[in-house]
Amino acid sequence: MKYVANTERMFFAIWPDQATGELLAQVGKKLHEACRGRITRRETIHITLAFLGDVEVARLSELQSMASEVNAASFQLDITKCGWWRHNRVAWVAPEVTPPALTDLVGDLSAKLKVAGFNVDVRPYAPHITLLRKAACHEEMPAIDAIQWKVSEFVLVKSVMGNAGSAYEVVGRWPLKAVATDS
Repeated sequence: MKYVANTERMFFAIWPDQATGELLAQVGKKLHEACRGRITRRETIHITLAFLGDVEVARLSELQSMASEVNAASFQLDITKCGWWRHNRVAWVAPEVTPPALTDLVGDLSAKLKVAGFNVDVRPYAPHITLLRKAACHEEMPAIDAIQWKVSEFVLVKSVMGNAGSAYEVVGRWPLKAVATDS
């Protein structure tokens, strides 16, 4: 990985609250029993919305301003399935169905990033939570109990490489619109 002076590695994500993060970490331990590998540290569990890579430090305020203009609703993620990508040896969990509000959030964010000249992944969005790296899942993936994650904000994160892997620092938070529910 090449380091560029006066840049920070950045990405937008949704970050679990403490209770949801703990549940996801427990699933990571369960997957580890079946697949081995390196468990994702609890404090780094997230779903990436848009990976930006190296961003000039001078553009961080532009990213924060742009994020404040995102118009998206809060939603619930039902994490119900797990899987393994053999090609990069990643074990993950994900929702069986991507909520339309998550698709809208990613779409609005990506459109704003493109207009501002940031590189945005053009592949179809597939939300997932990486729980193991260097995994070897040779048997069928274990069943997991559904995790209901109420998502009410998104964040901008700075990634810093260290001896223990990446350390993440949330550098901005933006609320999602509350959605009225029927009682």
